[in-house]
Amino acid sequence: MMLIIPAIDIQNGKCVRLLKGNLDYLKIYYDDPLVPAKLFVEAGAKAIHIVDLDGAYGKGNNYKIIKQIIDSCPVEIQVGGGIRSIEKVEELYSLGVERIICGTAAINNPEFVRDVVDLIGSKHIMIALDHRNGELLTHGWQENTKLNVFEIAKEIERNGAGFILFSSADVDGTLLGPDIKNTRKMVNSIKIPVIAAGGISSIKDISEIEKTGVYGVVIGKAIYEKNINLKELLKK
Repeated sequence: MMLIIPAIDIQNGKCVRLLKGNLDYLKIYYDDPLVPAKLFVEAGAKAIHIVDLDGAYGKGNNYKIIKQIIDSCPVEIQVGGGIRSIEKVEELYSLGVERIICGTAAINNPEFVRDVVDLIGSKHIMIALDHRNGELLTHGWQENTKLNVFEIAKEIERNGAGFILFSSADVDGTLLGPDIKNTRKMVNSIKIPVIAAGGISSIKDISEIEKTGVYGVVIGKAIYEKNINLKELLKK
């Protein structure tokens, strides 16, 4: 069974969603992110995906709230957003984060991945690979590296990372459906587990993404906009 991972994006202490990662298109869903976190656990979620948007955009962090969620929710918590130093990895791991998601730092510096693996082990490190038309994006999708995302994934795997978080910038937050073609290609390119994110809008989308062989899928906006009933989904 594919792992279903509901998402919580946090900015200024609030639970929000963006459109294609754009801060200009931001919608607040909950003033307190702990509220949806508890609802997700009550619905039967085994893991929660948290993105610290303030961290991602270099505007501080929301570690205090993340710690509250970890202490209140007995499920796996994976966290990403601006984690570009060993110190931040250590801090989040000490809070009880199960999977730490790194992006830009891992791509710019292969040694960073190896250092993190040595520090906390492969199973606790996930590398976020975001793309547009197969080209790798970094710095919160603001920079196009022109690098082939599938080749980078192979390098990340060689460096010891335990998971890949794969998403398309063109569908994230749009409810237009997931990037099936490239997700399947990513799953077939590497041996480590792939978690897909972005574009999920319906139960049908979930069925389609599961056929690609992904380990799990992150779902955000579709839950908040009530396109998907998480409790009903997790009963299947």
